[in-house]
Amino acid sequence: MKRCTNCWTDNPDDAERCKKCGRVLGESWWRNKNYRLYWKAIGYSLVVGSIMAIVAYFLFGASNTLAYGMISIPFVTGCIATVLSYRKEADTTNSFINALAVGLIIGFAVVMGLFGFAFFSGDTAPVMMVILIPGIAVWGLFGGALGTVINAAIESGKKATITITIILIASIALIVYGAYMFNVNANYENGAYVSLCDLDLVDVIQPEADAYLNAPYNSSEERLSNLNNAKVKYESMLNITVADQPQVDEMIGNSSSSIKKEYALALNQYLHLKHDYYLEMYTGIQFEINGNTMEAQKHYQNAEALIPKIQSQNKQIEAIINKDQSFKQFIIDQRNYAKRYVDHINDKT
Repeated sequence: MKRCTNCWTDNPDDAERCKKCGRVLGESWWRNKNYRLYWKAIGYSLVVGSIMAIVAYFLFGASNTLAYGMISIPFVTGCIATVLSYRKEADTTNSFINALAVGLIIGFAVVMGLFGFAFFSGDTAPVMMVILIPGIAVWGLFGGALGTVINAAIESGKKATITITIILIASIALIVYGAYMFNVNANYENGAYVSLCDLDLVDVIQPEADAYLNAPYNSSEERLSNLNNAKVKYESMLNITVADQPQVDEMIGNSSSSIKKEYALALNQYLHLKHDYYLEMYTGIQFEINGNTMEAQKHYQNAEALIPKIQSQNKQIEAIINKDQSFKQFIIDQRNYAKRYVDHINDKT
């Protein structure tokens, strides 16, 4: 018996071509086949991928959907394209080519979308981003590998239903788990980025507030004007720390490792200290505006006493970051992104 290396069908010893798929037996695959794309199979798989992207958009948001779609969507669509194209022609290699085509289409669409978004945002996307196209296409091939297993299970006959069910359940479980872990990591990353943006912003505002508070004056009216300006600045910083608390809480709730949890808790304590400092300064300024300088000095002293605690907590945060080099690089990246954003805001104002 001669077994076809394409569809694994057993043929008589004297057969020249496979009785099922028509492949010339015993010849290399590149010598006896004209490979083709089945656009209906590709189209159906892309429709499923589009539905996944839409659902992910409402579940995770736009930026998270992009990263989520770079793995799970080409994987699923590659699997579907392989199964459907194999129904058209029982050729394993050809079905893989259709899976690769789906991955390339999705990769091209993602990269063009990123370039378009950067263009309309007045920015420039790096040219090296085109490397995402083959990267996404590879995930389409991985999905094609699963599709090939499903095709083989269907061909096997009686046990096909059980095999396919197990494969699908395992695949769905992996995708769901992957989506869950992606969502956890994305939430943590988002919380880290936003909280660092807020902390950078208050570090920019505070020197401006202190400049008003410590500015020389020649009259009580001038001092009152400086106090009012300082009050506005400290009130702004106080509000920023209040608004930043949910971001830090999000980090604590989405910590997928001990180092992430330790950092989030330390950052939470740091945020509380900063909040208390701004509150004491704001309250002291308010008392001084109202003419109660004695009570104002008490709050200024309370704020002064918090400075060593803030500095100590900041050192503790740096010590935590330095425990893990990969996590340190993650924080460095987030700090750079945050600084870039705050600098952009300052340039506009």
